[in-house]
Amino acid sequence: MTTLSADVTTQMVKWADSQVKKGLYKSKSELVRELFREKMTKERYSLWSEKALAKASEGEDDKYWESYL
Repeated sequence: MTTLSADVTTQMVKWADSQVKKGLYKSKSELVRELFREKMTKERYSLWSEKALAKASEGEDDKYWESYL
């Protein structure tokens, strides 16, 4: 693994410490890795959704949609 350094607010450090203290994470590093994974997953899903919607709209049947008007 590679080490990453980041400047964060005191409030963020206190929150991260509280998550570790509650036993939700073994360390602040584990918490940060989880946050990265969540953000990356959301980003991939967003891109997938945009592509799926674009693809779906390319093949729309106008008669089908006109029946709802």
